[in-house]
Amino acid sequence: MRSKEELRAELLRRRRALPRDEVEAASRAIAARALAEVDWAGVRSLHVYETVPAWGEVDTAPLVSVVQAEWPAIAVVRPGVERDQPVPTEPFDAIVVPVVGFDRDRNRLGLGGGWYDRFLAGQPQAQKIGLAYAWALVEDGIPVEPHDVRLDFVIVG
Repeated sequence: MRSKEELRAELLRRRRALPRDEVEAASRAIAARALAEVDWAGVRSLHVYETVPAWGEVDTAPLVSVVQAEWPAIAVVRPGVERDQPVPTEPFDAIVVPVVGFDRDRNRLGLGGGWYDRFLAGQPQAQKIGLAYAWALVEDGIPVEPHDVRLDFVIVG
């Protein structure tokens, strides 16, 4: 099994090389799947990562746009991207997290700062939803450490 550092470097290299039109098409497809697969009627508060286009992340704007239009009662929180920002303590019903890589057990590989693991650990009631490119599936698994939090869903496109 490759180390987290090796996997992260390889996947980030690939992600940053994606053409913008490919990112946009995948982001729309992933948003459509997330809208169909998540029970949004039961969500009152939603935390969604802010996309950094230069990183080649799945863009959350298509998802947020439809959620806000279809379910206006859902309070949507979008944090900044600073690693040193405080971890929110208010409870959320659903949390959408960025994914660099994932495995079939829904283990997530992030950027390596641990911010989302700390955040998710304090949100046991929340649906934990990752958005990922299909090619980011790590077939031989992601190394798991005690502090890692498994996702409930990984929506791919």
